[in-house]
Amino acid sequence: MPVVADALQRGQHVSMTVSGGSMIPFIHDGDLVELAPLDRPLACGDIVLAQAEPGCYVLHRVVRLGEKGVWLRGDAQRQSAGPMPPQVILARAVTASRKGRVRTLSRGCWLVAGLVWVGTSPFAVSFFQLAAGVWRIVRRLLREGLTLGKKI
Repeated sequence: MPVVADALQRGQHVSMTVSGGSMIPFIHDGDLVELAPLDRPLACGDIVLAQAEPGCYVLHRVVRLGEKGVWLRGDAQRQSAGPMPPQVILARAVTASRKGRVRTLSRGCWLVAGLVWVGTSPFAVSFFQLAAGVWRIVRRLLREGLTLGKKI
């Protein structure tokens, strides 16, 4: 991480592979994220790389800004962490790539979707978990139906 921090301080963009599922559904384990230096003030909805504690770095969304600091939360989480001093924010995520498809996180439909997500949490998290469970059942039923169809 010191190498990443040095590159960001020099104004360079850095690409990193995400590990973990705290940002599902927007960013998944194994996605490639492009990080950019902080070139403008933080805003609600920004996805940032922060040093949560010594040796522990997180890629989470800014959910609240206040006089006491910044509150962050992973999109798959119900609880926010904060307030954190703005100095722990190292970079802003600008793109995320999965299977060759690049999504611009800092503008357009992905930014709007992120803001809606922030505004509707924790209900969005519960709804997503319910929808994912239903989708797993539907996929299993479809697979079993296709398997039965092949045997007949």
